[in-house]
Amino acid sequence: MKLLHHPISLAHAVKIGAIAVAALAALAFSRPAHAAGSVEVSYVKPETFTDAGRGLITSERNLERLSQHLQGLGTKLPDGQTLRIEVLDVDLAGEQNRVLRQPDLRVMKGNTDWPRINLRYTLLEGSRTVASGEERVADMAYLVHPPRYDHEAQGFERRMLERWFAERFAATATR
Repeated sequence: MKLLHHPISLAHAVKIGAIAVAALAALAFSRPAHAAGSVEVSYVKPETFTDAGRGLITSERNLERLSQHLQGLGTKLPDGQTLRIEVLDVDLAGEQNRVLRQPDLRVMKGNTDWPRINLRYTLLEGSRTVASGEERVADMAYLVHPPRYDHEAQGFERRMLERWFAERFAATATR
């Protein structure tokens, strides 16, 4: 039996070696992904909310979007922290458009139709309570600055919740 020998050029061998060394270095020096805290959201009697949307399906969809946004903010919490939020009432920005019967179309006037969310929260680190409270989160000047989430549902509410989250939990997030 005759073995075939394919010579490899020195330049090719150096290139293969350099790739292998770079891959090993990347593995050796890579840090694990940032571990983050979590947010748990629950709704207390959502059928009594002031304005979570028109109809059951629209309301459920709106509340799910708010839940997902709040849960996304949990990535800013340190590992091991859990923020539990009980939403007690929701009043979305603007007013429902009753003429066109479009469930997602809202009329923004800027007078008494600002977004409001009443909630109760508990920030836990393991089983220890770090912070807790009950608040009415509102943005009376919601039309002064455009929403951060242009063309997305609940843009005003998302911006309002981000500001609230940063004000309440920035100290724990930077420890």
